[in-house]
Amino acid sequence: MNIEIEVQGLKGVEDALSQAGPKLAKRALRKALSAAGQTMVGAAKRRAPVLTKATKQRRPGELRDSVGMTIRLSPKGESGMVHVGPVKDKARGKQAPGVWGLFVEFGSVHGAAQPFMRPAFEQSNQPALEKFTDVIRVAVETLNK
Repeated sequence: MNIEIEVQGLKGVEDALSQAGPKLAKRALRKALSAAGQTMVGAAKRRAPVLTKATKQRRPGELRDSVGMTIRLSPKGESGMVHVGPVKDKARGKQAPGVWGLFVEFGSVHGAAQPFMRPAFEQSNQPALEKFTDVIRVAVETLNK
């Protein structure tokens, strides 16, 4: 499941970042995306269902603990993306929370849906956007000094 948010209306910020040079611009963008992503990670972890009893393949809190984020920036650093959700562990294959977490979120023939990512997004999208804007503005002010 991918949800994209495009931040607009920060033309002055964008101009200041482009004048600062690619390295500084990337650093500021990564910092702002990280702050916004942490807001969403926290909300998702708080809402993730936790097993009451361990099973052969799952342990209590495993899904919650697997929620993390990855940040990707464009090569020139003019845009970026933060992906929030259960991390897929290639070593565990289909047993990784990043795989079976989808069945928890949307349900399957084996169990009803227990949405946690979508409600977490709805709860945290505005605070995350505000955090992103605050951090990027402070970064630009720092660059202009």
